[in-house]
Amino acid sequence: MTKISFGVRVPNSGPLTSTANIVRAALDAEEMGFDSIFVHDHIVWSSEMHRHHISSGAHEALTDDQSADFFESMTTLSYLAAITKRVKLGVACIVVPTKNPIYLAKQAATLDHWSNGRLMLGVGLGSKATEASDEFEVFGVDFAKRGPMTDDFIRAMRAIWEQGLASYDGPFVTFKDAEMFPKPLQRPGPPLWVGGWTDHAARRTGRLGDVWVPGWLSPSEMARGVVIVRQTAEEAGRDPNKIEMAVEKLTVIAKTREAALERGLPTVRTSSKTYERDVDDIQFALDRHIIGSVDDVRRRVEEFIEAGVTHFELKLLYASMDEMRSQMDLWAETIIPAFS
Repeated sequence: MTKISFGVRVPNSGPLTSTANIVRAALDAEEMGFDSIFVHDHIVWSSEMHRHHISSGAHEALTDDQSADFFESMTTLSYLAAITKRVKLGVACIVVPTKNPIYLAKQAATLDHWSNGRLMLGVGLGSKATEASDEFEVFGVDFAKRGPMTDDFIRAMRAIWEQGLASYDGPFVTFKDAEMFPKPLQRPGPPLWVGGWTDHAARRTGRLGDVWVPGWLSPSEMARGVVIVRQTAEEAGRDPNKIEMAVEKLTVIAKTREAALERGLPTVRTSSKTYERDVDDIQFALDRHIIGSVDDVRRRVEEFIEAGVTHFELKLLYASMDEMRSQMDLWAETIIPAFS
């Protein structure tokens, strides 16, 4: 039986973010038997995005006096690597065009050693998230070129990880005879989780990735994307069976469907009105996430597994840290054993 794994997004941003809450969520996840913990990545983060792009916490936890805190992904994972022993450590996903790929390759190799080979490196184009977002402008990145930049940077990082004396000549980055050690503990490098729910992202995974991790896709849309990933891998001369499938989902689990909807709908409505996902029909969002009673959740997980998914990154919606722990505990008691 294929191993099904479940990971939890810890609050490195959102209305409940703090160093103490990040640590609490990470330790709780490891204690309860989750397979992984995840952070996400942005450097520039506005007050508008803080209120409308909630990836951990809940709409009800927002207050007028909160600042748009967003703890940096790689340094946060480094700390979590030191205080955990078993869980894998993921970032979903690094906004690759805003990074120096040579430096990022060095960071990832170092973190892979500090975590004893537990790093899962998500990579993606990034998006504006809201109309007022200016992250790409701050970094001087041409928004229209972020796709080819991401492809080029991924190839450059792989060259550094795989070559003793690394050289690379691409359209956006070039270097020659770069002797950079240590190489990652995981060889040939930490698994690259490619983010994005478009056909372009599926094809990028087929060419360059190890895992595909889209967000806003239904089970049937996911199944279609899996076909694209595998066809692209074959065309690129890669083994499609070595590429795994994951999903990133807003999640609420409760004892009743009504309680789950009461918790989840305000935040889903908020996150459905961002620049990239203007969703008028709330059912569209509910069809693409995991919100409901234990039986509802179990059925939805089964639907995604039937579509080819083996990894779940859960972005739980919770108005307090005690509620987060309660949902994680219910998931650990009822869902993880059902797919072990």
